Amino acid sequence: MVFRLDVPDGAEAVLQPSPTDMLFLLLLGAALAAVALVGWRSYDESHKEFVATSNAKVWAQWLAEAGPQRGKSDFHPQACALAATKDEQPPLAIMLEGTGRELLIRTESGQGGDAPAQSPSDGSWRACEQALREGRGALAGLRNPYSGESQSSTTRCDAADPKTAGAILVEKALPSLTEPRPLQFSPLAGEDLVQAPLKLRLGVCKRWGHMQHVAEVDF
Repeated sequence: MVFRLDVPDGAEAVLQPSPTDMLFLLLLGAALAAVALVGWRSYDESHKEFVATSNAKVWAQWLAEAGPQRGKSDFHPQACALAATKDEQPPLAIMLEGTGRELLIRTESGQGGDAPAQSPSDGSWRACEQALREGRGALAGLRNPYSGESQSSTTRCDAADPKTAGAILVEKALPSLTEPRPLQFSPLAGEDLVQAPLKLRLGVCKRWGHMQHVAEVDF
């Protein structure tokens, strides 16, 4: 089928879009802009989830590698170490020459005159996490991709609380009363003690309150 446009002699053909054409072009432009915006938002969200998951994997790797080392006297940071077992030593008796009197000097196992001072810790997860996140801590350089703040842990993933987006959910295994039995986990609160070996489960909170499982480690 062939369409012909008859133009009078001496006249120029001027084609102008109709109002319908203009409306269609406007709608098309808006649709393309909406698709581009949705694509960018989807990419940005995926990137943030990827970074948050990578941070959780770094936490899991450090906790897993630190677990077998926490009982050593030179473990750092001491805030995350196992409870030290102090072996009492008998007093060291020194006879003062020419006096017949004894001077008693009490020494503690593993403590020398030049032993470095350790930072005080109450043995809680809060103190351990603070030591890891602040200063030159092993996890100090990690940032929550959603908030831009230092990467931290949480006890819940809540869609109503935007601060939990990107946070790392840390849970501890509960003692099993009967064996065999699937492990039960509960959130690791800041006041919970970490001075004994723990089995931990780590996940990362997504923006809408969902938790993505990352790893289980022995700490």
